[in-house]
Amino acid sequence: MVVVRLKPLEDILREVSGYGKVFIFGCQLGSARCKNGGLREAYRVAGFLESKGIKVSGVKSPGGTCILERLTSKDVLREAGRNSDVILSLACGAGTQLIAEHVSIPVLTGVSTLFIGVEREGKHFDEYCIACGECVISETGGICPIARCPKSLVNGPCGGAIAGKCEVDPSIPCIWYKIASRMEEIGEIEKLRKTMPPKDHRSCIYPRELNLEGRS
Repeated sequence: MVVVRLKPLEDILREVSGYGKVFIFGCQLGSARCKNGGLREAYRVAGFLESKGIKVSGVKSPGGTCILERLTSKDVLREAGRNSDVILSLACGAGTQLIAEHVSIPVLTGVSTLFIGVEREGKHFDEYCIACGECVISETGGICPIARCPKSLVNGPCGGAIAGKCEVDPSIPCIWYKIASRMEEIGEIEKLRKTMPPKDHRSCIYPRELNLEGRS
């Protein structure tokens, strides 16, 4: 899942100051999962802005904002564009940009998009993937060294790992120790004796796309 963090309310207030009516979009499929941009947070932001004298013209959370093209036949975007001077989006960067493509008024973001991660008991989120476009986890026991090693080493560990701790941040374990332990457990330790080729950064030149046209 994409993990976002709600900006400080005072920062959001500064962003929308100078506009008239603000329409707020939350995202129930993404931002709501990490409790930083769903409908509940959207109403909390709305209440704060109204307490500061900002006019909020509407609050909506139309499921996932990154699939808004399925909703453009409905009135949700038209309502926002017609009755407001600015849209404040609590969706991730992708959802926010899609909103902007469908309206003719400014669109601001009330969150910072952090990473693709995993959820633990709805309270803690760990980064597991950076969407590098060239996945290697089949060779590393289902553990991504690119996202989970601060140096993104595809052949590790580095010489600085001491007692299983990361050289860059000793408070976290060296992920290559975990990879080796996992490979031993599943009987594939020999894979680590092979040197993986250097990361081909051409696979993650931005912007990227996936086109499914013509596939059955």
